[in-house]
Order: sequence, then C-alpha cells, then structure tokens
Amino acid sequence: MWGTALAAGAVTVALAVYGLAYAGTGRQRAAERRRLAASHGRQGYAPDRLDLRPIRPAKFWWNMALIMLGVLFVSSAAGTGMTLSALLEMPARVWDFSGQMIGGVAQIPDEDVRGDWSSAFDAMLESVAIAWIGTLVGALFSLPCGILAARNLTPLGTYIPMRFILSVIRAVPEIVFAVAIFIPLLGVGPAERGGAMAGAFALGISSIGTLSKLISESIEGVDQGPLEASRASGATHMQMIRWAVLPQVLPEVLAIWLYRFEVNIRASAILGALGAGGIGRLISPPNGLFGQRPYDWEAIGITLFVIIAVTMAVDQISGFVRHRVIHGKTVRRRTRKQAEAAPPPEPPRAVAL
Repeated sequence: MWGTALAAGAVTVALAVYGLAYAGTGRQRAAERRRLAASHGRQGYAPDRLDLRPIRPAKFWWNMALIMLGVLFVSSAAGTGMTLSALLEMPARVWDFSGQMIGGVAQIPDEDVRGDWSSAFDAMLESVAIAWIGTLVGALFSLPCGILAARNLTPLGTYIPMRFILSVIRAVPEIVFAVAIFIPLLGVGPAERGGAMAGAFALGISSIGTLSKLISESIEGVDQGPLEASRASGATHMQMIRWAVLPQVLPEVLAIWLYRFEVNIRASAILGALGAGGIGRLISPPNGLFGQRPYDWEAIGITLFVIIAVTMAVDQISGFVRHRVIHGKTVRRRTRKQAEAAPPPEPPRAVAL
C-alpha cells in the first residue's frame, strides 16, 4: 500500500514539474510568435502553431524530471518488496556460486561426479531429440500449410481460414500446449513416462504456426516470371508449385527449419522444467537440483556446462549447414604458388576440314 501511495505521489509531482516547465517556457514561446508575425506578416498569411520552433525546456526542470523518474523507480521497487541489501549482497553471492560451479566442472571426476556428467549428457541428448522430433513435425506440416497460406497460390476462401488457424497456433505458447494438452494426455516426467513425447508434440505444434508463416511470406516474395511462364505453358497447379515455386524457396525454407531447430533446443530445456522431459527435469524443483537444500552448486555447474556446450555445438553445426544451403559451396581461389605449380594448359588442337 505504501508503495502504491509513493508511486502515485511521484507521478503527481512529475506531472506538476512538467506543467511548471511548460509554463516556464511561455516567454520564449511568446517571443517566437512575435518573430514569426514580424517575418511572415508581410507575405499575406498568419503563422500557426505548426510554424513554431520547438522550445527547449529549461535545464533545471529537465533535471527535476529525471529526479522524479528516479523517485518513481525507487517507490516502485519498494512497493514490490525489493531491498537494497539483497542487491548489495548479490555480487558476493554470484562470485561464490560461480566459483563453486567452476570447481564442480574442473574437479577430478570420481564415481559421483561421473554420475553427474552422465546424467547431464543423457538428459541433454534427450532434449536435443525432443527438439529434433518437434522440428520434424513442424517441418512436415509447415510446408503444405505455408503453401495454403500464400496469397499468390491460394484462393481467398482457403487463404483466410488458413491464416486464421496459423494465427491461433502462434498465439498459444508451447508451454501452454505442453501443460494444458499434451502432458495430461501423454504423461509427465522422463521419456519412459511420456514426458518426452509431450514436449516433442508441444514443440511441433508450436513450430507449425511460426514456420508456416515464414514459408508463406517466402512464397509470396518469389519471382513471378516462372509462375507466369508455367501458367502460359498450361501447367497444373501442382506442377507450378513443383517447378516454379519450390526451386526458388527451398533453400530459404531449409534455413528456416534449421533455425527453428536451434530455437526448439532452448525451448525443450524450459519444457523439461515443467515435466516434459529433457535437461530441464534435472534442475527444476521439487526433485531437481534446485529442489534440494542446500543447493549442490557443483552438480548445477556441470549441468549448465553441458547445456551451454551442446547448445553451442548444435548452433555451430546448424549455422554451417544453413550457410551452405543458402550460399552454396565456397570456391577457393588458387594461390600464386599453386598457380605456378599447375601444369600449363594444352594448346588448342587444329581441326582438320
């Protein structure tokens, strides 16, 4: 209650300062109007408010407005229960916890530590598998849905309902799909309990909405020349899609699918914290690492290191494949030494008439 009262008071003071600052520039605004009247009065029209130059507010009131913004920030923090002591203690805690996590990663692996590494890698590979299955489900349905949602290929009676369905799918986050639909239907927990399947289907349905929209926009931006040529040659609708549309958009579509795979890897870790399998189940309370008291920061450090390492490796591989798909193979030029070592080209042979 006190925080709300302080915030309301700060807003009132800020509005009052703004009003006083505006009133303080009245003399400058009056001088500007007189200047415009003197300079343009002889040309047959009277200046209006749009002709006035912007008046720079006084420096004092500008500083007062910044102070009021600071007061509003402090009152908001106090109203939400934030304390300055926790903020001041945070650097020391970050240093302490980071040291424990780095020590857990760098320690000599005994039997318990090897168990932590094995659990982290197994759960992370499960997350990658969940993301891969979800991406494949999204890719399988996104290409036909993207074609049906493209305005230059689809009649209006199909285009509008498909766009509406894809908008509804994009409006629902994958967390809602997992918690509200697939976890109750397929199960919760590790893979043997159905949690991995729930996470994969949640990511797949969510991927359909995003991928279909991006693919439809790519199809709408294709060169119209091949489309017109295929129509003029009497090609059917499916033949036009196969020979005039897909060759133009397929590299970009493959790049979109690969990028969605990277996004799904991160999302699968979040879904795992809700019981949808993967690496998230190792760290989420009540049974995960953050459900224990005190926290096992060494095991947490190992888990975070595995998440970062595997995610970066997948990102690098996916980025290389995506670059190769879009730009093709890079042809390297021969160096000067290679050109000098190469045999000279054979002279052209005379052709007998």
